[in-house]
Amino acid sequence: MSSAQSAQHPLQTCFSALNIPFWHNHPIIRLSPTALSIADPKAIPAIYGHGTPCLKDDVYALTKGTHTHSNMLNTISRDDHSRKRRMLANAFSTKNLENWEFKIVDKVERLLRQLDGRCSSSSNGEMDGNEVDLRSWLNLFTIDAIADIGLSVKLGLLDRGSDEVDVDGEVVRYIECLHRGNRVSSWVIGASGWIGFLRVVSRVVSPYLREQWECGRRFGRVVRSLVEQRVSAQEGRETLSDFLGCLIEDKRGFGRGLERGEIEAEAGLLLDAGSDTTAIALTNVMYYLIKNPQSLIKLREEVSGAVVENGVASYAKVKNLPYLKACLQESLRLSPPVPRGLERKTPPEGMYILGERIPGNFTVSVPTYAVHRDSEIFPDPEAFRPERWLEGDEKIKQMRAVFIPFSSDARACIGRNITFIEQQILVATLVHRYEFALPSKDWVLEWEEAFNLWPGRMPVRIWRRVE
Repeated sequence: MSSAQSAQHPLQTCFSALNIPFWHNHPIIRLSPTALSIADPKAIPAIYGHGTPCLKDDVYALTKGTHTHSNMLNTISRDDHSRKRRMLANAFSTKNLENWEFKIVDKVERLLRQLDGRCSSSSNGEMDGNEVDLRSWLNLFTIDAIADIGLSVKLGLLDRGSDEVDVDGEVVRYIECLHRGNRVSSWVIGASGWIGFLRVVSRVVSPYLREQWECGRRFGRVVRSLVEQRVSAQEGRETLSDFLGCLIEDKRGFGRGLERGEIEAEAGLLLDAGSDTTAIALTNVMYYLIKNPQSLIKLREEVSGAVVENGVASYAKVKNLPYLKACLQESLRLSPPVPRGLERKTPPEGMYILGERIPGNFTVSVPTYAVHRDSEIFPDPEAFRPERWLEGDEKIKQMRAVFIPFSSDARACIGRNITFIEQQILVATLVHRYEFALPSKDWVLEWEEAFNLWPGRMPVRIWRRVE
């Protein structure tokens, strides 16, 4: 056991962890007659790398939900994906996102006001009834931030301390609808050929499942309402700078002529993944830091000079901090927001993977959760040890080749720059400003897996640090 605090398996029995016990001797597991999970890092380039003959699996087409168009995540066509990526590359560039730092800072300041008001009056490490569900507040932060970055919409969830959004006079709970829809979809997505049938039948035979589907559809209404607000603002001659503006016009100011359905599909992806996965990552890294006080102390020393007058860390001062980046990477390694293998389909003629002939039109995937625990690449894999990311160029190169929380190569998540900027600013700010205590030394965070790996409640007591 490492001197670092050992992490508990977030997934002890779930699909994503199936490969771990059989890892060395049985890296290929058949999930269905035509689906293989391949828990071997050497399979990553063959399945996900540039030049792979694999396409995204048909299952992605089933995730469109109520949208009429595909988005960057679920489009299967390489040509369509390339078109979308060219269109959005400038919006997601780090340089462009830095222009929107003020939007992130505004949300950090609003979060700090809420947390300051909930600080404990004592600092003896005991829970005194003033605990805060940090997970919920971090999720409100990411929703407010991505709504502003994406659509220049001020939802005000942090100010109200609630995820309730008004949609045409109806109160809709943003997180609840997003999670319910994704949860019930994840239960049937494995039976891709039957999903349409299962959606209909489940609504008829189970009032509970019917409510899950209907609640999920309400998230689509949230997206359409916010897009309508944003488009109306532009038609009213407001000057706005955001992600949606890059969809409506190119860099020269010429209209792209996209159909409203495609705009809604891309905005929906941003409001979904851009809030949910970032909230997951933030919750996890704060949990691992609190559980590993030596790492927390070391990080505080590094960020001490990065916080400016308003109490918020400056991105210019934190973006190149090595230990901060290492903490974020180590948390993503242990608890990737998307732990499952991302499905790809082999070409009709078949292909070789790890020297094995795989038939055509098979679903293949590499489970992120499992390969992130390859002990040959990540010694003491269950330990939270950020220092492993600072141990030399050759070792780091080896780890990066297996580090796939955002997928890999051409289909890697285009929004990864957003999540890193938000995490770097907020984590540096929080650890510099507050002390934290979990309910007990032995308390562990629980997780639920749907498509994403959702952390449960994280009750903490917080108080202002005395420097």
